[in-house]
Amino acid sequence: MSPITEVALVTGRELRKSFRSTKGVLLAVLSIAGGAGLAMLFAWLDRVRRENLPPEIDWRAAQEQFFSRWYAPETGKALASCPYSLWMMLVATLWLAPWLVALMAFDAVSGEMQHRTVCFWTIRVQRGSYMIGKCLGAWTAVLAVMLGMNLVVWTATAFVGHWPAADVVQWGARFFAVTLPISAAWCGIATLVGSQFKTPILSLLFICATFFCLWLVRVSAGFAETRWLAYAYPNAFDGLLLSPNLADVARGVVSTGLTAVATASAAALVFQRKDV
Repeated sequence: MSPITEVALVTGRELRKSFRSTKGVLLAVLSIAGGAGLAMLFAWLDRVRRENLPPEIDWRAAQEQFFSRWYAPETGKALASCPYSLWMMLVATLWLAPWLVALMAFDAVSGEMQHRTVCFWTIRVQRGSYMIGKCLGAWTAVLAVMLGMNLVVWTATAFVGHWPAADVVQWGARFFAVTLPISAAWCGIATLVGSQFKTPILSLLFICATFFCLWLVRVSAGFAETRWLAYAYPNAFDGLLLSPNLADVARGVVSTGLTAVATASAAALVFQRKDV
């Protein structure tokens, strides 16, 4: 088989395993149920916020001022007309993404090494294809769960928040697109760290510890005003990915993409030499 066919085979198998297992189904149900609760809360807060805004204050100008505190001024201006509930869901999704990745991917490789079922795959496909397929499978499964959460929020924003459906779809798709490269970076890191252990619980602990350390680096970079150091944390690229400047978006996509490719490739190279 070609490497592409091998990767597709492992990715498809990983997706089926994710949503047939008790863990995968439970995580999906809990995530979507949590998304439903957040959807109603965010949509209600957005509607109350707009309805209680003093008439002398321009809503769009207030939005622009608010978002400019979070991002660059040009990004704040571009986000001025977005539904506030969808942006809040974007922030929630970015915070949940690394932990969802950790819970979905921690036993993808370590579980098979523990039970020696990895030997079945290493005689059928190349080890590099196996590892890349594992990473892609985890990424696709995480995206499916996050999309389910976001669809619930989009629906609530349209019906509870009284936003036009066209605006909800436009902004919802744009915000969800921001999570694609960022979650890919998290999946690459989780695959690299988690594949170093033959015990799933150790894999989970070290993935969570790594993610927490990256968050600490992000916080430390903020206090030290060292902007470049903050980019060790994949979520720090959200400002670039939301920018109306295509050059900034390209920088964000390339940077997170390089993180995903570098970590997944490193995992594949290490796995080539691992005694399984």
